[in-house]
Amino acid sequence: MTTHHAWQGTTSKPPNPITQGLRAVTRDPVIFLVEILWRWSFAILACMLVAGVGVMLLGPLHVGHAWDTAWRSRDPQRMGQLVVAVVLLLGVKVILFAAIGVPLAIALIWSILAALGRFASIRRLRGGLTSLRFRSIFALQLLRGFVGWFSLVLLVTASVGEMLIATHGLQPDLVLYYLMMLPSVILISAFWLTVNWYLSLAAFFGREGQSFRGALRQTRQTVRQQRSDFAGTGFVFLLFRVVVLLIATAICGLTSGMVGSSPQGYFTLLIIVSLAYFAIADFLYMARMAAYLALAAAHVGPAAGPTLVATSSALPLENTPTL
Repeated sequence: MTTHHAWQGTTSKPPNPITQGLRAVTRDPVIFLVEILWRWSFAILACMLVAGVGVMLLGPLHVGHAWDTAWRSRDPQRMGQLVVAVVLLLGVKVILFAAIGVPLAIALIWSILAALGRFASIRRLRGGLTSLRFRSIFALQLLRGFVGWFSLVLLVTASVGEMLIATHGLQPDLVLYYLMMLPSVILISAFWLTVNWYLSLAAFFGREGQSFRGALRQTRQTVRQQRSDFAGTGFVFLLFRVVVLLIATAICGLTSGMVGSSPQGYFTLLIIVSLAYFAIADFLYMARMAAYLALAAAHVGPAAGPTLVATSSALPLENTPTL
């Protein structure tokens, strides 16, 4: 029996998906660099959009000096009065337009850049094997962007509505507000995390010729068959990310004494540490996606035939199932 047939007939001891995922991204750094490129480009464009809208709306009001004075005073009441004054000057319609239109524009920019980045990285992860077409990947990313925007609107709406309920009486009831807000945050966050996770996997698991619905259907079936394996793999990568975050936090905390002696140096250090953390987080994200691909390929049944394929760089050549 050849190595290829022995691997196909043995599903009890699949290759370690975590090792396979880390190895796949390490062997092809372009995958990781593409992820950094589109994510950081989005962050720059989003900041520029928010800054531009802010200057356009607040510039004629000349509130910069007043806000600096209120912020230095550390008086919450004074800062609140300034915010109320700005809202009254701008008007409710302008505030609603900015609060809804700007996040929608940011979600659209994110969807376009994410689709471009995903299309390039998935093709490299899967090697010469077929993947979703660009329009299907774009549809998945657009849906992810809309779900994120919709979840944010739900969260803000719930927060405002529950705040109005808690302050309806003579005295604000903070206990009632937190009792209502906590389940709202948990439910909305769980909804967003679940939908976003499935949409993310669908872009990687889909094959050429499939619509985004077909990719979603295939993803649900794959995760349902290996739910504990996917959960365990995701948990390990979550631990990796938490450890990196703790290290970054420790570095910033241990060097906080520089604030008094060298504030500019400390600010530069914060930027460097933050960028390093985000870069490592992007690497771990792509390694996790590659691990999911390897995990799915390792559990392909010989009778049913492979329904998913892993990257040729994530699995050895003799272990890669053929179409």
